[in-house]
Amino acid sequence: MDPAARTRLQALEIDGVTLIQADLPGVFRAIFTTRCRGRSQGLYASLNLDPRSLDDPVSIEANRSIVARIAGSMAGRPVYKRSVADDGDAGTPEADMRLRLVSPQQEHGLRVMGAAEYIHDSPGEPCDGLTIHPLRDRGLAATLMFADCVPVVLAGEVDAAIAHGGWRGILGGIVQQAARAMTGPPGVAVIGPSIGPCCFTVGEDVAQGFADRFGAKVVRRAAGLEPRVDLWAAVTVALAEAGVPASRVTNPRLCTCCNNDLFYSYRREGPVTGRHGAVLWAVAPFPGQGEAR
Repeated sequence: MDPAARTRLQALEIDGVTLIQADLPGVFRAIFTTRCRGRSQGLYASLNLDPRSLDDPVSIEANRSIVARIAGSMAGRPVYKRSVADDGDAGTPEADMRLRLVSPQQEHGLRVMGAAEYIHDSPGEPCDGLTIHPLRDRGLAATLMFADCVPVVLAGEVDAAIAHGGWRGILGGIVQQAARAMTGPPGVAVIGPSIGPCCFTVGEDVAQGFADRFGAKVVRRAAGLEPRVDLWAAVTVALAEAGVPASRVTNPRLCTCCNNDLFYSYRREGPVTGRHGAVLWAVAPFPGQGEAR
């Protein structure tokens, strides 16, 4: 992890699961999972969270339940028995601590919705960003899947958002769209583990598209080699356009392709691989509890 990010990010092991926790303002919490300490086997080993993969559905359900329980324990309250389904009845209160994971189908698009809005109005439809409001989205955890694409978390005083930044989405404006979808302006942002400029080689057309949109500095060239795009630098420019200066952007500079033992990587492993997650929720006062800290 980049030493500059260590004041805002912390590597933790909770219930035997390795993850990275982001320091966000106010009531907002976010974690980035790794591929370690889950139930999946073989090519999907081991904490695969993607229900659309060809992994064993029982293993995926168990992995998502583990993450929902960890997030719930960090939120400090028992929430729902059901944590995986994205539609239907929320379930009944349970003694174990869980949040309900809201995990839409992603398509490298620009659609951003509120977590509760997605459940009630558009379950099953493609969506590449979710917002979290402490009251409207109570008990919900926005959960997006990644295997090289860039997780972008934005947080302000009123609400927070998470975006799935593939190269098409970054060029198209998914970061700015996530900021616009928030009720209040974002004040800080966190870039999660994702493919770095060390590994993200592209064709000349994609490289030129990024240079035209974000400036020549986001493209790295070397004689005789394919150009490489620095998605982290492009996202940082996009965040500045959304009102979050580089000084308020935290980036661990963890390349998923280089660190394939810790994270899933489509570029390294091909289409048959799992997905780690970025999970965002809000802690808020609930009946029987004191004020959130």
